[in-house]
Amino acid sequence: MAAVTLRNFSNRASTSDSWKAGLSGMAFNAADKLDVYAYGLGDITSADIEVGRLNGCKPPTFVLSYKWPLALDIVKRGFEAGRQKKLLSLFTEYFDQLGPTVELTILGGTGFATMDPENIEAVLSTHFDDFHLGPRNKAMMAMIGEGIFTQDGPAWKHSRELLRRQFVRMQYQNLEGFREHVENLVDAVNNSSGIVDLQPYFYRLTLNTTIAMILGQSVESFNHEIGDLFSKAFNKASLITATRVRLGDLYFLYAPKGFFAACKTVKEYTDQFVKDALQQDRGNAEISDKYTFINNLQNEHQDVRLVRDQVINVLIAGRDTTAATMSYVFRLLVRHPHVLKKLRGEIESVLGQDKDITRVYIQRMPYLQHVIKETLRLYPPVPINTRFCKQATTLPFGGGPDGRSPILVREGMPVAYSVYHMHRRKDLYGSDAGTFRPERWEGSELADIKWAYLPFNGGPRLCLGKPEDFGLMLASYGIARMIQAFPKIELAPGEAWEEPGAERQHLTLTLSNADGCKVVLA
Repeated sequence: MAAVTLRNFSNRASTSDSWKAGLSGMAFNAADKLDVYAYGLGDITSADIEVGRLNGCKPPTFVLSYKWPLALDIVKRGFEAGRQKKLLSLFTEYFDQLGPTVELTILGGTGFATMDPENIEAVLSTHFDDFHLGPRNKAMMAMIGEGIFTQDGPAWKHSRELLRRQFVRMQYQNLEGFREHVENLVDAVNNSSGIVDLQPYFYRLTLNTTIAMILGQSVESFNHEIGDLFSKAFNKASLITATRVRLGDLYFLYAPKGFFAACKTVKEYTDQFVKDALQQDRGNAEISDKYTFINNLQNEHQDVRLVRDQVINVLIAGRDTTAATMSYVFRLLVRHPHVLKKLRGEIESVLGQDKDITRVYIQRMPYLQHVIKETLRLYPPVPINTRFCKQATTLPFGGGPDGRSPILVREGMPVAYSVYHMHRRKDLYGSDAGTFRPERWEGSELADIKWAYLPFNGGPRLCLGKPEDFGLMLASYGIARMIQAFPKIELAPGEAWEEPGAERQHLTLTLSNADGCKVVLA
């Protein structure tokens, strides 16, 4: 069901009262529907004019046209595409028809959508201080509380630095912490029969591993009831939270049965994990060293509730992104058996029968890294994101007859940026940009790609785990071990062979495949 939100019109939008600014937005009210926010900003101000004049701004080159009043035909198409789990395909059509930066006016309000690398760099880096997260804070609070994903400004900077230090200190440099959980994965998959959907197994792996790395103990997702209860509650709360985010500041209208109970379960279990970890630490130097992450959070906050909230924030990032990437890797491999054969040959030549996979081994498998990198190009974990303008600013491209002049972004305007579509641009990645070809990362073909490859976000909000390669190391370890453990991994009978991007996609806070990753193993 589409949710359309109308608000009172005002003459001018500001950061503090942007919700009074005309028509605030539209969100598809389902967890797999992508939101498009647009705001009626009232009369242009002298400050807007001055910013535009000083920066040589021109009118937008590409404008999404519509036929029905308030662009309701665009809303209808978006709703239908979302129901079919084809929203990203719809936006591909719009970008292909128009250009890399598009002005869109929907339900009376205006915003921009861009897949231009320099515009994205401006939003995330060079003009970082001109943008903020917008209305998602309150919508996410019920599940994840006060943490890095619900914070802006000084509070966010404090959380960012605190968590960055913990990632640097985490004890996974020798990958020993991954072994138990990956072996549990292999055993669980091996005990299944017939057609196996690998996707839920990968989600359990990443949840278990992330909790173990943060707290020093596992939720035993593969073996015990506590893990299943926590995982189910986490999945449900995440799914509903994604929809609430898309409803903006009317998030409270969407709280289906079981949502608050799921949030309560997530928080109660996380509370218990935190308390148990801190309790076991007392007076035990060996355990204290193992639990550095949680200990340092506690020392900083001196508040179990705040520690819990930060842990849940990290789980959101650590669980979903890596699991989705691993699932897409195998989904692509079984549809490109020549790539799987080449990768298997590399893994066998480096590892042999040695199950003790080390960082050194992984560094000696460049083709594995190319496979993962190519998968992240085609399926970035967060395909589309949005920032809201705090003060009049500009984007470097998108204006004038040729689209090469700056455009004005007014206070309160949203700018949606699509890494997913940028990664598929033929002018950046060649005529085969839409195909899966890991070899494109060999040599110097993409040596200067810079901001045109952005699977982990960029600028000050760069993914916390990226500098230490936490997620990449886990994915590399898990993929290598699965291929080593199963001599045959094939596409399940009856599964379609689609070009990348043609499949149904599940879009919540992150991207995953709507139909899983179904294979046959031996």
